[in-house]
Amino acid sequence: MDDFNDLLEEEIEEEIEEDHTIETMKVRKTLRFHTFIVVIVISLFFILRNFDENIDFNNVNAPIFLTINLFILFFAAIIYFYDNRIKPIEYSKKEVYKGYKMLNDILDIVSIISYLSLIVTVTNMFFISLSPITGTSMMPNFNDNEAVIFSHMTKEYERFDVVIVHQDSETTPYLIKRIVGLPGETIEINNNQIFIDGTLLVEDYIDTEQVKTYCTNIHTGTYVDNSHCTFVVEDGEYFVLGDNRDGGAVSGSGTSIDSRYFGPVMEDAIYGKVVFKFTDYNIIK
Repeated sequence: MDDFNDLLEEEIEEEIEEDHTIETMKVRKTLRFHTFIVVIVISLFFILRNFDENIDFNNVNAPIFLTINLFILFFAAIIYFYDNRIKPIEYSKKEVYKGYKMLNDILDIVSIISYLSLIVTVTNMFFISLSPITGTSMMPNFNDNEAVIFSHMTKEYERFDVVIVHQDSETTPYLIKRIVGLPGETIEINNNQIFIDGTLLVEDYIDTEQVKTYCTNIHTGTYVDNSHCTFVVEDGEYFVLGDNRDGGAVSGSGTSIDSRYFGPVMEDAIYGKVVFKFTDYNIIK
């Protein structure tokens, strides 16, 4: 009789130990809340990217990130149907607890992409963006295959600020240039020298003996010849130049396409001011 009682007590203890109701309810609550947050995060990501004026610089706008986030939404739907299929009476089962826990663990991992997507999108919209450098127009200060971080938290620019400029072009719609002329100023190029309202501009960031500043007749200014031209910068405009204007900074490099060609740029065409440079873009690709 004692042996029977002992065996019965052991069976009761095992049944009690195998009751996972409390654990299941805890992990279920965590999973439901986490799923709700992830769905909100992904929804915000897809909504905000439609209003991102800097979307061309959004590194999570690539198809792979969009596909992953759509997959996570699909996974959230699977969690929803799984949760609705399970009856409360089944919470005590070990396999039900393991099912909820597995789904929660997977969501913990894959949701990192969703949080990253939203953070990068918000940062790109309102604060800073990353842009690679292609071409030689800003050499030797900014070189091909480098990258820059530029800020668009302000629309106030100063002379010599390096900025990202948008120009209508199928090949290079975004250019990196240096602001030389400010709104309301008159820019005169005279025999390789630049004058701002009659005052000689000192450019200690380039070697003026090596890099020449020529004029071109493809602009909106007053053209005399390739050594003499004048530009009037209107309100809300800026005159921008490349540092390597004639290709003389580096052997074999091309000339800079800048305000000598397309005239002063509107403030709205400036996407931001460069605040940091990566000398090796391959590190962050």
